[in-house]
Amino acid sequence: MGKRRFFNFKLTKKQKRKLFSFLVFCLIFTGIFLLYKHHAKFWLHRIAPESVKPKITFVIDDIGAHNKLKSELAVLKNKVTYAILPLLPYSKYFGNLSETTHAEVILHLPLDTIQDKIPGPGLIVNTMPDEHIRDLLARNLDSVPHHVGANNHFGSSGTADRRVMTIILTEFKKRNLFFLDSYTTPSSVVREIAHKVGAKVLTRGDMKRGVFLDNVDAKTPILQQLQTAKKIAREKGDVIVIGHYRKNTLEILAQEIPRLEQEGFEIISLRDLLKIRKD
Repeated sequence: MGKRRFFNFKLTKKQKRKLFSFLVFCLIFTGIFLLYKHHAKFWLHRIAPESVKPKITFVIDDIGAHNKLKSELAVLKNKVTYAILPLLPYSKYFGNLSETTHAEVILHLPLDTIQDKIPGPGLIVNTMPDEHIRDLLARNLDSVPHHVGANNHFGSSGTADRRVMTIILTEFKKRNLFFLDSYTTPSSVVREIAHKVGAKVLTRGDMKRGVFLDNVDAKTPILQQLQTAKKIAREKGDVIVIGHYRKNTLEILAQEIPRLEQEGFEIISLRDLLKIRKD
């Protein structure tokens, strides 16, 4: 008596080809699914919740000479960082205003230039002795209440000078302050020296991670620069945008920051950016 067959049917060559194709398709689909699942878990694990939204940090330079735009600045609350020039009539005023608006404050530090310009009181020049630089830096910082860091005002010569930046950044390390290099020259040594002395640093980064908002003081060009900033933030994850204490700039930001937030951008301070970025 012969053995019974549980599957007593035969397939034609055409049916075999179809079955083989179906099995291959199933294997490929399963492989793609498992690969996708693995990578999805990997990237969800790697991406912290706070880094999902592209981030923009706004810095307003050249504050302190007058208070004619104090209302326009105050409207922006803590969505901008005040970069306040030292030893000016309203340096202390705007530093103290931050207690009401909860805005971040940094010193806008005048440094030596490659131009025939005097950036204002408190200017640190490359020919000063070490101790003179330290004393003037301390006076500048004391004139701006509630500061948490500084950035350079002009300073293409100063930020390229190793001795000057070593003195300044060593003092910043002692005071637990950070330095934002506005990157006015590709010869800047700020990042290198900061890493050497252990100071906290951020860099604007020559249009790769930063934008000067209002080199042209008119609303249409400012809006165009904001579009550039949005593109960089989406591509890189964050962007530093530097504008000035000017009516057009402040009015545009008051109008556009709520729109940026509606579009999914997160407006953060330099201190918060320091937690994310490793310049």
